[in-house]
Amino acid sequence: MTPVWAGDQGHFALLRKTLDRSGLARVPHQVVVQSEDEAAFQSFAGGPVTLQTTAAVLPPPLDQRRQQARRHIERLGIWATRMAGSLSLRTGGFPDWIRYSGWQIQQISKLAAAAASTADTVVVIDSDVAVLPSASEADFTDPQGRIVCLYLQAPPTPMGTKQRRWVTQAHALLCHPMPQSGPLDTSFDTPFVFHAPTVRCFLQHLERRYGQPWWSVLLSQPVRRWSEFASYRLFLRHHVAAGDVLWRRTDRMIQPIYDAATPAAVAERFAGLMAVPGTHYTTIHTQHAGRRPWSAGAYASLLLAMLETAISTDLGS
Repeated sequence: MTPVWAGDQGHFALLRKTLDRSGLARVPHQVVVQSEDEAAFQSFAGGPVTLQTTAAVLPPPLDQRRQQARRHIERLGIWATRMAGSLSLRTGGFPDWIRYSGWQIQQISKLAAAAASTADTVVVIDSDVAVLPSASEADFTDPQGRIVCLYLQAPPTPMGTKQRRWVTQAHALLCHPMPQSGPLDTSFDTPFVFHAPTVRCFLQHLERRYGQPWWSVLLSQPVRRWSEFASYRLFLRHHVAAGDVLWRRTDRMIQPIYDAATPAAVAERFAGLMAVPGTHYTTIHTQHAGRRPWSAGAYASLLLAMLETAISTDLGS
């Protein structure tokens, strides 16, 4: 499952092309698109890909607030919107409309789609991921039928400020004290595996504890300081029997590419990852110095050519 908006179109096109060249080519792919951007993704529908709009996935009151927030953003522009987000973070919630925009709504969409899924295993793959040919369903399943959760841990000291905020807020949300020592969960790249029945239990737990709709509880969290992955993963650790969960480390399976200065540098790093056994996914963080100097289209052909060569070599051998 992939949440998208119009700005993700180039990245999503590359994601689909790499999925088509992997062991996940025929796995059903649910794409949750912001309602006003549906036309931009219509050409991808068909085969394993199905489109669902936010209007169909989100509770109606929430999608209405999202539309209102979108109109604010269109009127203010990107820089004023960023300032509004920073102001909301400092004031504890003002202006309130910022909660119903962008990243927060994508997090809610992931949980809502997972909770409504008829399949037990829902794998979230963001649009900025490229999939290597060796990827397969086995990455997300367990022969013994346990719930699979992808994770990585690190000591608290080297954690980035953003990661520490997400982990801290997850503990506050679920009323579990932050540990004074020992490693903490730090993996926030995708793919990320949701177990749909457990997601439903998680959301019901929030509603019982707070006496509100689950999405209202989550949107009342400090802006930019909560993570759906951190919250769900902490719920798994404390509310699901340990023997029912298979914790699978991501330190080799998912390898990020950070701040590559040129499209050629992205391709060079991608080629290096293809040579690392066990690496199946990379998140391409191409944002450099706070901006995107080029789009996914600038390096897509380079990556796809490498994938075609690798596949042809494997078939030949």
